[in-house]
Amino acid sequence: MKFTFKPSPNYRTSRSTSSIMRDLTMCLCAVTLFSVIYYCTAYGASYGLRVILLMADGIAATLITEAIWLKATKKDIKTGILSSYSWITAMILVLISSIDTSYFAIAVASVIAIVFGKLVFGGFGQNIFNPAAFGEAIIMQSFSATKSVDFATSATPTNVLNSYGWVLNSEQFSSVSSQFGGLGNMFLGMYPSCIGSTCGLLIIACGIFLIVRKDIDWQTPVFYIGSIFVMTALIGAMHGSGFWYPAIQILSGGILFGAIFMITDPVTSPVTLPGRIVFAVGAAALTVIIRTKSNLADGVLYSILLMNMLTPAIDKMFDGNQIRDGKKFRNKTILVSVILLAVTLGFGSQLTAKTPVSDTASTDNSGSTSTAATTTSLSADYSQNEAECTEESNDGSTAVYACSAKGYGLINNVEGEGKNKVTVTVDLGTNTVKSVELKRFGDTEGVGSTATTDSALAAYEGKSISDDVDLTTGATYTSDSIASMVQAALNGGTPLASGETTGTSGGSSSTGSALALNGDYPDYEATCEESSNDGTTAVYACSAKGYGLINNVEGEGKNKVTVTVDLGTQSITSIELKRFGDTEGVGSMATTDSALGEYAGKTSADSVDAVSGATFTSTSIAAMAEAALNAAAGN
Repeated sequence: MKFTFKPSPNYRTSRSTSSIMRDLTMCLCAVTLFSVIYYCTAYGASYGLRVILLMADGIAATLITEAIWLKATKKDIKTGILSSYSWITAMILVLISSIDTSYFAIAVASVIAIVFGKLVFGGFGQNIFNPAAFGEAIIMQSFSATKSVDFATSATPTNVLNSYGWVLNSEQFSSVSSQFGGLGNMFLGMYPSCIGSTCGLLIIACGIFLIVRKDIDWQTPVFYIGSIFVMTALIGAMHGSGFWYPAIQILSGGILFGAIFMITDPVTSPVTLPGRIVFAVGAAALTVIIRTKSNLADGVLYSILLMNMLTPAIDKMFDGNQIRDGKKFRNKTILVSVILLAVTLGFGSQLTAKTPVSDTASTDNSGSTSTAATTTSLSADYSQNEAECTEESNDGSTAVYACSAKGYGLINNVEGEGKNKVTVTVDLGTNTVKSVELKRFGDTEGVGSTATTDSALAAYEGKSISDDVDLTTGATYTSDSIASMVQAALNGGTPLASGETTGTSGGSSSTGSALALNGDYPDYEATCEESSNDGTTAVYACSAKGYGLINNVEGEGKNKVTVTVDLGTQSITSIELKRFGDTEGVGSMATTDSALGEYAGKTSADSVDAVSGATFTSTSIAAMAEAALNAAAGN
């Protein structure tokens, strides 16, 4: 990482290539350790382990590839590997990749990075492209569809900013930055992005360490970051943005990581000081232009590769005596920098604000489109989301469910989008939500992600299946997706059937607020046997199908009650639950003492209210009450 150009007389430096690479390896290990800790804390141990396994995968692929190459070219394998430092390439490649990159993609990209990015040019010190950037470009272009569906995070800052067209007013900035905990939180790296690019504090500390140790020169990273700051500050001023605009630009994406660990590569950058400055300013200009005017969310990677190609031309521009021609080189540097600044500002002036693609249109089962409401019921019909929940733990007091459901992407067949996943913790005593934790965001980044913030998920806390929750403006599909998973968790792991909340024909269930005690409930197959009769009252042991048996839910059975009838008035004296066979935590709401007490004094001419969210069980009990009244009347 060290190449200091000095005109003669020259001097020796105590820094060796091996010591420089050792320092660089230490810094990359520190960044990796931070990433492991962050992902373990924020998303679970499996995510932290994945960072380690991706790193091991990339390093193994590069070492094996280089060993085979050295063997084929009849060179000493041990000496060749120790002097090539290929693990540095693998570590950088993994750290600039996302957590959901597949092991296969990392392995293939590592092989290509080493073979075509380094070895075919003659090995270490002779390559023209930054090998890690070259390998990551392969992943982006050829393996974008091989993402792991089990490992994903919420939206990244660059995706969100890109959805706004990189033009924000103060209110929009507050909304965007709050998704990531504000600029301070972003500086500390407590948000998802590329694996190793988030912690600005740590990366800057590594940069200072490498500069103090004389492993890298300070000019390239300082001019790169400084140029981006100036360019974006001026662009922001054109569009009414404040001082925060360049700050969020620099903290987003891979600018800081690229400035310290990639753009400082001496092999692929110019050898002279003015050349390195032009290289840095050129990379900064390309980063800003690619970010703001292309379909790519970040421009660091391709700006470095494009400037790598221009390195010979830049070296030729500043070829000559560095002392005698110093003034001329300085003027060239200033002129090129001004031109690059002007070009970048020209592109920046053409930016137009965008409204992120809204997913507020909600589609019903008939395929028509309806306007989103401000709230949604946890007992609504979410069949199109196809929610699934698996019970992970149950201590008798609380149950934890791992849930997944379709969102905007899968419902509308958007390529590259997948299921949303959350963990729902349910208080079994009150059958309410204790917490909802995001595990995977599969919808449109920067849009649906607004429904996955901590504050949005906290809105579910304390809710039962009969409650409503507020929809997140502009993210109705994702809100519905989460609500469907919460519903399924509250329903014991199974979403409510549409018949429980919306009417069906054929008598499977009643959809009105009242259930007639002389209604038609053939699907419930209610039967009653008289257990006692003293001439004044008759007691009946009754049973009937409920939600479980009607919908063939494995493990569920008939509901059973004891109905006492006043023979003189042909009215119900009481109903006592003997067996509950439906879904625990949902249908059980219709079997509480207060719910069953509603039947007292009712005759066959009366109706009772169905319990919201437990229509199947309510109807099952009504069917048994009807059967008992019929039996008492001799029907």
